[in-house]
Amino acid sequence: MSKSSKKSPKGSSPFGAHLGFGQLSELATELQGLRQNPPKISSTPGSRAGDILGFVRGLRISARLAYFLRDRLSSYAAVIDVSWGHLLDDNENLASCSPECDIIIHAKGFHRRWNGGERPLMDFCFIKASAARSVVSCKATLTSIDKKYPKAMKEFGVAKVFLFAECCEQSAFARMKAAARKAGYSGLYCLYFTKKGQAGFQRNENLYVEFVEAIEGTIRAKGAKP
Repeated sequence: MSKSSKKSPKGSSPFGAHLGFGQLSELATELQGLRQNPPKISSTPGSRAGDILGFVRGLRISARLAYFLRDRLSSYAAVIDVSWGHLLDDNENLASCSPECDIIIHAKGFHRRWNGGERPLMDFCFIKASAARSVVSCKATLTSIDKKYPKAMKEFGVAKVFLFAECCEQSAFARMKAAARKAGYSGLYCLYFTKKGQAGFQRNENLYVEFVEAIEGTIRAKGAKP
């Protein structure tokens, strides 16, 4: 660095950090805007027009988070991939599969892919459980903790299960984090926080950093190097 280079203004994020987490910051702004300005819904007996299917809303955050992780973990791309799918048990017949995994960080390769390709509408993979390094469960508004999910993942040998929410009320986050740990999750992270009765939202990029470091830790634990 030359002597004439200027330091970042006091209180601002370092350039590299801002560059690395720009996708998550943009996603937080987008999803919070959609939450404040939802589509107009008309309800009549037996029908509900104008609403976005809950599955589609949920897929939005998990897909975007998976794309972010693919970018951030690109230095491991020769040996690691990030997918949406099921884990298959490791017995000879691959007879059982796990609950749906929003995001699987796993050794490169898969047992089967459904509807993948050059321009897929869906890219859903079946991955042997022994290849999984960690799993991320994604939620929209976090108001409670699913206690069964980490236990189900541990039955497939996945010890590191993370919970990533679109948003959580800021005053409830510490309580939710403790409840998640007690339930067996390795960590709870949030795209942005809301405050009851107030508009707007707040991001905490330290959580983004902690999330990526935790995911990378599960990869390095198996000996992979960037």
